Amino acid sequence: MTNETIGLTEGQNAIVEQFLHLFSDVEKALKTRLRKASNDRTGFGALVNEFVAKNSYWTEIANQLRNFADIRNLLAHQRGTRFGYPIAVAPVSLSVLREIKEQLLKPEPVSARFRKSIIVVSPDDSIACVLALAFENGFSQFPAVSDGQFCGLITENEITRWLGRRVKADSVEVNLGAVCVRTVLKEKDPFLKGISIFRFEKLDTPLEEVIGRFSIEPMLEVVLLTATGNRNPAIEGIVTQWDAARYRE
Repeated sequence: MTNETIGLTEGQNAIVEQFLHLFSDVEKALKTRLRKASNDRTGFGALVNEFVAKNSYWTEIANQLRNFADIRNLLAHQRGTRFGYPIAVAPVSLSVLREIKEQLLKPEPVSARFRKSIIVVSPDDSIACVLALAFENGFSQFPAVSDGQFCGLITENEITRWLGRRVKADSVEVNLGAVCVRTVLKEKDPFLKGISIFRFEKLDTPLEEVIGRFSIEPMLEVVLLTATGNRNPAIEGIVTQWDAARYRE
């Protein structure tokens, strides 16, 4: 049956209405994820830009939403007029919008894939011990923890820099068993002054936001996961640059 006023079938008209309602739901979900009030007047395009700036893996979805926004604007301007909707909406657009809405409302937490037992070292452990752990486990970063307190992150880069400094100083022999983690933690790349190579996130932080951190912060090597997102609770997971690089494989 065709509605003579709007030129669409009743079924097509129903799909248009569902599309507009779903679009509104997505807009509300974006505000929620961005911690904005429901009555915030930020435009939809700005919401999308702000969200994708925090989550680089949403670039493709952001482009879809921008296209849907153009369609929504065209439809909304005709809503309730005697001319009716100027175009129909493909059912597949509803499916895409529903999926985006679900991803926004129920994102996969980073803990679902990266919560695991973490090997930590003590500031008083020797570098020989750390290198043995790295060889046995294939790891290149270890959190240093003392009495439950996070003391820093020791990485292969810091160890290499420390060794290079010894060689440059004409130290022919280095006893790695006599050098402790605490000493090497002080070895910092001067080009990274003021730039952290690690950060903490909560276990329930959306997975793609955590993975996206590595493209937003190119110097970031590790994201450490704790219950609160602070540095003192027990570390319950770790995400590395290598994990981020393999995420889409």
